[in-house]
Amino acid sequence: MSIPKINAVATATPTHRFAQTRVLELAGYGDLVRQGFFANSQIEGRYLYLDPDHVRTDESVDELNDRFCRGALEIGEAAARRALERAGWEPRDVDFIATTTCTGRMTPSLDAHLIARLGCRPEIQRVHVGDTGCASAMVALQQAHNHLAAFPSHRALVLAVEICSAAYYLDDRLESAVAHAIFADGAGAVALSTRAEGPSLIGHRTLFRSEHLPAMGFEYPGGRPRVVLSKEVRRIGAAMMKDMAQVLMETQGLKPDDIGYWVLHSAGRRVIEQARKLMSLTDAQVACSREVLRRFGNMSSATILFVLDEVLRVERPVPGDWGLMIALGPGFAAEGALLRF
Repeated sequence: MSIPKINAVATATPTHRFAQTRVLELAGYGDLVRQGFFANSQIEGRYLYLDPDHVRTDESVDELNDRFCRGALEIGEAAARRALERAGWEPRDVDFIATTTCTGRMTPSLDAHLIARLGCRPEIQRVHVGDTGCASAMVALQQAHNHLAAFPSHRALVLAVEICSAAYYLDDRLESAVAHAIFADGAGAVALSTRAEGPSLIGHRTLFRSEHLPAMGFEYPGGRPRVVLSKEVRRIGAAMMKDMAQVLMETQGLKPDDIGYWVLHSAGRRVIEQARKLMSLTDAQVACSREVLRRFGNMSSATILFVLDEVLRVERPVPGDWGLMIALGPGFAAEGALLRF
């Protein structure tokens, strides 16, 4: 059986990086509680698809979605082209593309626009994964894995892009302030095939805890996106990371000591720390997740691909070592993959 491999990973961000103090200033929070969300986030700065000299907080629904569309296509195309270049592919080499986002809408969908912008073949197969939140890059990766299992001679491209700055909602809720303190804009892309070199996707799993369905997601008062983010997410998410790790390890009879690399979603400072404690991990084992959070913030679905890129670039995994890749999303869901480097 041919096993899908990750041949290349690439990321992209908007041009402008905003210091965390500047984002707090733009949000206009004057109380110590909301200021504390920013100060204690362990985020130093974030990339946002905004002109720093002309930031507005009174954008209409139409203006927000227009900014989302422009930003998603710009940085999404950049990440996709970098992944193709690193894999040594041309756009016409791609047989299957899976895209995902949750911070805006466009019809034709993101995949159709990307196919046109890249210049892919007209018979390319595609799928767009929508409204799956921070875990959706893993869902898109599953679709690419399944496609390559069915068509082992094909090549696949996965793209996750989020413009979280187009999904802000200024109100009195504490959860809105938490969202504004952590979310950012970014895109990640992965090139996969059953050929060439790269980490093997040995398997993937999904784990739902439907009793926590209301804990995270979006609602749309007046058509404007507003984040739903329960304070219980840190507890639920960390526990589900542990459960997912156990499920994935059991597929190959592995133990925690067998896992050399932990590619964990940089959901937030407390989620990472809770997961570290629950799974008895060292600071070094979650260092890449923390570094992505520090430099980029939480870019929703794209974040896990930034962490994967960081692990591959900094850790330089040894061939034969095992890795776990886990992201969290609304539902409440954990999405995971078992990697063999």
